[in-house]
Amino acid sequence: MDKVYSSTDDQIHILRSRGMTIADAACAKRTIDLENYYNLINGYKQPFLDSTYSGSDERYISGTKFEEIHSLYLFERELRNLFIRYILELENNVKSVLAHDFSAKYGHENYLKIAHFDISVKRWEKMTASQKIGAISALISGLQHEIARQLSKNNPMISHYMLEYGYVPLWVLVNALSLGTIGIFYSYLKQKDQNDIGRQFLTIYRNACAHDERLYNLKSLRNNMKPNSIRTLSLHGKLGIPVNSSNNPIYGKNDLFAIIIIFKTMLPKKSFDTFFMALKKLTDELAVRLCTIPFQSIEREMGFPPNWADISKV
Repeated sequence: MDKVYSSTDDQIHILRSRGMTIADAACAKRTIDLENYYNLINGYKQPFLDSTYSGSDERYISGTKFEEIHSLYLFERELRNLFIRYILELENNVKSVLAHDFSAKYGHENYLKIAHFDISVKRWEKMTASQKIGAISALISGLQHEIARQLSKNNPMISHYMLEYGYVPLWVLVNALSLGTIGIFYSYLKQKDQNDIGRQFLTIYRNACAHDERLYNLKSLRNNMKPNSIRTLSLHGKLGIPVNSSNNPIYGKNDLFAIIIIFKTMLPKKSFDTFFMALKKLTDELAVRLCTIPFQSIEREMGFPPNWADISKV
């Protein structure tokens, strides 16, 4: 059945009929007109729905206020802005560390040789040995294509090295590569050359921030990734995070808290402290604005353990 257009007045009526309290209809209408009903309500209603209701339609928890859903929506907007700032800072650090580490081990231009990548097929990779080599070859071809593209744009650094020395060092090229390409590069490195941080995992959250997708309850499992998107680190133990039957921590593995663990591990202390204070301010403000549901329910959706704030002290 086709969806029938609903006016803002109709939408207000629907929300009230489902148990939502709207004290100021005019203000709610302005908010819906500005933010879009689908983005605002459909995107952030879930924590406020009555899970015990068995009717044919939805029902909000008794006392749910329109302002609460709007507060969660605004919290999410600020959350994306905060995380993208430090993901981009970390992205620059990751590029630099990877480029210099690889170059120190294999030489300044040997990133174009298959021999320095892992050609073995992992059990989770759905490909043959030939296809794996083909994938690495495609990566190398893509790197060469990017060099050519930068030369056509007269990129001064790329042009200087190519014209002066006949090659472009990896530490120069990485500045022109996307984090996605860096993630692929990292994923094909030999095991001994990888560290404990899941860069592909970081990319998912970066993209969510960049494209205004819902971030606070994003889980990497929705993106067909392994359940352990980052490895269990000492931080999990220091925070006393409980483990499941597979001995994996139930928080900080494939959720937003895992990004905070990555930040704690890889960002300079000053940057992490600034990030943490801004995050704590955001969460405290939302906690005050929620009255129908406890803020702890939002924390659980984010993958935050009850003592998550202790990460600033360990």
